[in-house]
Amino acid sequence: MGTTTTTRTDERWIALAAVVAALAFAIGPVAGQVVLTQWDPGQPVLIGAAAVGGAASVVVALSAWRRGDRTSLGFALSVLCSALSWVPLGPLSFPITTILLIASEALLITFGVMVLRRTTGSPRVAGWVIAVGASVWLFGGFAIWLGTLPGTSQTVLTVLFAIPAVGQFAAFVAAALLFAGPLLRPVRAGVQYLWSTADVR
Repeated sequence: MGTTTTTRTDERWIALAAVVAALAFAIGPVAGQVVLTQWDPGQPVLIGAAAVGGAASVVVALSAWRRGDRTSLGFALSVLCSALSWVPLGPLSFPITTILLIASEALLITFGVMVLRRTTGSPRVAGWVIAVGASVWLFGGFAIWLGTLPGTSQTVLTVLFAIPAVGQFAAFVAAALLFAGPLLRPVRAGVQYLWSTADVR
């Protein structure tokens, strides 16, 4: 009984870490679209979110490594690469950040593909959203380079920057929902209990 309780508690903590890691990197793309959202939390907040997300991803990665869960490990490494891309490295920042972001995008695509291949129902739908969203994040990032062409209008630039941001946001939100099951289970059980004991007339 105690072992089961501990296992379920650990499962919920790991699920919480995964949700935090995913949402930390869903914030960035939204905050980056200041022109569209009029919301700018500031660089310190984004760096703090990246640090929290990176720490949470380490928790998920260690758990996934112990359980031999390559799917969750791929997600955790994707988040960790994104977190490390925020580390200032002076003159080396641009090339290393680019490599880390491409690695993060590729790992997230792989995570989505593994999820949709191994699951059914709503988790499979989440896998599709993650895989497609991460692909848009990857290839939309390359499209931003088109904005450096002479004569590119501000409207086109706004659209080019919004495309990868939407993909990243959708992928990480879907991942957060995918991992949220153990956190929602006690709530669902409580609602079902209240419903079953309610005196409905």
